[in-house]
Amino acid sequence: MRFLRFSGGAVLMANALMLGAGTPAMAGREAMKLDDIQVVGTHNSYKMAIPAPELDIIRQRDPKNAIELDYAHPPLTEQLDMGLRQIELDVVYDPAGGRYARPLLPDAAKDLPGDTPYDVSTMNAPGLKVMHIPDVDVRSTCAAFVVCLQQIRAWSDRHPAHVPILIILNVKDGNAAVPGGVVPLPFDADAFAALDKEILSVFPAERLVTPDQVRGRHKTLREGVLAGGWPRLSDARGKFLFALDAGSDKVRTYMRGHSSLEGLPIFVNSIDENAPHAAYFTLNEPVKDFARIVADVKAGFVVRTRADAGTREARTNDVGRRAAALASGAQYISTDYPSPRTDFGPYYVRLPKGAIARCNPVRIKGRCVAVGAKTD
Repeated sequence: MRFLRFSGGAVLMANALMLGAGTPAMAGREAMKLDDIQVVGTHNSYKMAIPAPELDIIRQRDPKNAIELDYAHPPLTEQLDMGLRQIELDVVYDPAGGRYARPLLPDAAKDLPGDTPYDVSTMNAPGLKVMHIPDVDVRSTCAAFVVCLQQIRAWSDRHPAHVPILIILNVKDGNAAVPGGVVPLPFDADAFAALDKEILSVFPAERLVTPDQVRGRHKTLREGVLAGGWPRLSDARGKFLFALDAGSDKVRTYMRGHSSLEGLPIFVNSIDENAPHAAYFTLNEPVKDFARIVADVKAGFVVRTRADAGTREARTNDVGRRAAALASGAQYISTDYPSPRTDFGPYYVRLPKGAIARCNPVRIKGRCVAVGAKTD
């Protein structure tokens, strides 16, 4: 069994504790379904560190914000190699290209001569871009959305037996982040159509778990979920599901009148558990929302929660939120610290015994043991 080391020294078993027998109705690891597992992933997975001169400027204007923005992640493929199975990408709409090519803060900080946070040709090309806060927190390990997806797809092609990976999408629009900064274009129907198009240009339908598949022959997506519509693990290996983490207005715009997301590739965060499109929930407060997460997971919904936020838990080694997230049964647990940060330590988030995936502690009540097959 091979091992990979995190930068902070913690060890992650690359071939992991395997999913074993044990749903009440079905025996066997591969007979389990997508909602019967639990994995760890990252928050703002693309994010690079803000250089010290830029972080100093942010600190002078807003010390609290500087603390909250002081985290970073390695490239996406490295995270996947580490065993992380949920990726989060923030996207901005840039149909003509060049809208985000000259961010203000790097210029104001006057970093190294000639230093730019992006490849200029990438930023000038048309297409969705990936960044946290335009003009402020702009550095990404993959600045173009389609490039991020291509990197993930290439990794998946090399690891075709991996458990299903959730890719969470946050769409950014609204006002400029700073005076004189760029105003993001709104995410209207055209923007969401472009989002779908870029996803499908990289991931063909056979590599996706889609709302149509989960709904099956049921009238609504919610009915399909409650009837056990998520695919079996054996059928979902090597596949991806996309989820739009957005408020009700953006969700409504994305749905384009399709009440159960008919024909669309992306699940959406449902505020209402009784909505026809209810299948996935972002519930980021595992302590406050613990009872709801448990209930939703038991019912068959897929939930993403966060084990930490704003660097707070890592700075104080507060593991309460992490413990609640793991115990809640949320299938996808997000963190900014899949390995300890050397200047904080010792806080980090991974599954017990370094597993890549484990039987869901809420949904799988019976036996769940190692069975010897790989769970990538």
